[in-house]
Amino acid sequence: MQNLTHPNIIVLTHGWTGSSVFSALFGQAGYWLGSETVLKPDYNTFENADLVGLNRQLFEALMPNFDHGQRFDYEEVMQIESRAAALDLSPWREFAARCNEHSPWLWKDPRLTWSIRVWAQLLELRNTAFLVLTRDDTQAWISTNIRRYIQSHRFTREYNQATTQSNLRFLQDRGLPYVEASFEDLLLAPEKTLEKLNGLVGTTLTMEHLRKVCQEPLGRKSRDWKDFIVASLIYAKNYGERNGRGRGAPPHKIA
Repeated sequence: MQNLTHPNIIVLTHGWTGSSVFSALFGQAGYWLGSETVLKPDYNTFENADLVGLNRQLFEALMPNFDHGQRFDYEEVMQIESRAAALDLSPWREFAARCNEHSPWLWKDPRLTWSIRVWAQLLELRNTAFLVLTRDDTQAWISTNIRRYIQSHRFTREYNQATTQSNLRFLQDRGLPYVEASFEDLLLAPEKTLEKLNGLVGTTLTMEHLRKVCQEPLGRKSRDWKDFIVASLIYAKNYGERNGRGRGAPPHKIA
């Protein structure tokens, strides 16, 4: 049975926004993150593995060969929503029902930017609050290139801003409750940001909770000028492999 002490939370983000820290933070407040979460080689994403799998299945069924990290086109968001009308959504509906048995739950997966309009048909949105996460463009660009996702600063800026606008449009069109925050907000103004998060869903998160889940030093940005130099060198070294695709070309992964 659903526990409505706190509303469920859906995180909408373009990625590389410290969303794993935000999710782990709400995990400290008792939010259910899934029976299994997706693990990367060096960190826990705190993404419900079943949610991620179902989002991938949705893309495979409705838009084969779609790679959400390569581009953002609002028309493709709309196409996924319209094409879902012809799809048997029973597996997705059943997953939503299972999650409600563990409420309050938190969902986090960058693919939600494209799939949220489908999930919205299956959820009690009146019991759901949203967290829209962003990132300073340069900080995001440094992080992607250091992690060997080679992309131009222009691509990072345009992709992130377009994704955020799509997420905000979804929420504002439906009048849904949300808070917009950046990773820099959490690091540079942690107490104020915790107050915003607590105000959204009625939790009592504290600085102690934050220190348990955030390995980044508070009071400064996570990436400094040394990281910028490293990212610039990585980008410059691998720029030639972009096959002349131009300054706004999509990213590619290197080993």
